[in-house]
Amino acid sequence: MKLLYVFSTVLIIGIFSGCAKNMEVINPALVSSVFQEEKDQDNKVDLLLEPYETLGLLLTPAIKEGDITIIQGIFPNILFGEYYPGRIRWNGWIVQEDGKEFFTQILLSTIDYSGYFLETVVIDGKPDTDARVLALSSLLEFAYDLAGNEFPVETHNFLKDANNRHQFVIKSGTKIGEMEKIPAKDFLAILANWNQYQTPKGIILSPLGEKEIKFIAGINPQYSFSEKLVGSGKYSLSPDYIGTSVGIALDIFRAANGSVPSAGWDYNSQLPSRRNMALIIDYVSEMRIALIKHLNLQNIEKIKGDEKWKESQESD
Repeated sequence: MKLLYVFSTVLIIGIFSGCAKNMEVINPALVSSVFQEEKDQDNKVDLLLEPYETLGLLLTPAIKEGDITIIQGIFPNILFGEYYPGRIRWNGWIVQEDGKEFFTQILLSTIDYSGYFLETVVIDGKPDTDARVLALSSLLEFAYDLAGNEFPVETHNFLKDANNRHQFVIKSGTKIGEMEKIPAKDFLAILANWNQYQTPKGIILSPLGEKEIKFIAGINPQYSFSEKLVGSGKYSLSPDYIGTSVGIALDIFRAANGSVPSAGWDYNSQLPSRRNMALIIDYVSEMRIALIKHLNLQNIEKIKGDEKWKESQESD
């Protein structure tokens, strides 16, 4: 994998536009080795996402070992209230009936045939098929099942009370076994082509290349960091389904030529006008249309390939 060393050049005093909060899950009954290196003596897991972390996937010990489960769900439309061009990651949580817990990362991916945005759910470990999963908003104010339904979260209880957390996820979450599963080896093959960024909170894997990272940082300084390249490579945008989607999103943002506001994308920010809100809605709509066009072109190429194969078989 390619490796980039990344250092923050700005003092981030809050997550997105809000104030930083204590986001530590107390005494999680984690099964896999996730965060084993980062756990303190009180057995806490920090779910706080700094802006730069949302541009990629945290390389956990479980991902390093290939001890992961990959499924897909529907990305909640309302979570675009926290979206920023280039962002792909949210956190999630999984609980089994026996109380065992698993950390998960939610990646905004591509679009399906019905026009729904999809999310790739990267689970550390191999939970039972009846385990339940929820995606989490950035400040743990809301949670989402894999059909995109929203549930308010009692943040303090979720973080500090294991029994409350267990009951909430079991009641509101989606069963792992009900969702489409992606072979772990296929997803790991995609990650092998992603860039690696060494950050204060660990290595982040991202489909974004050096050019895209600098473009995003130029729009919003909260995402700003400088890169020191190590080794050789182009450090370009990855061509897989996640990388292609984020690339299309950035292309639309560039084409807007400044008409799309660079602030006001998270739940706690204040939009200066209804026009800014309309511009964001228009941007997300254009993003959906562009992804549908891309999917249609892929399908056309596949059909053409199938027809050529059929013709070659008939001529033999």
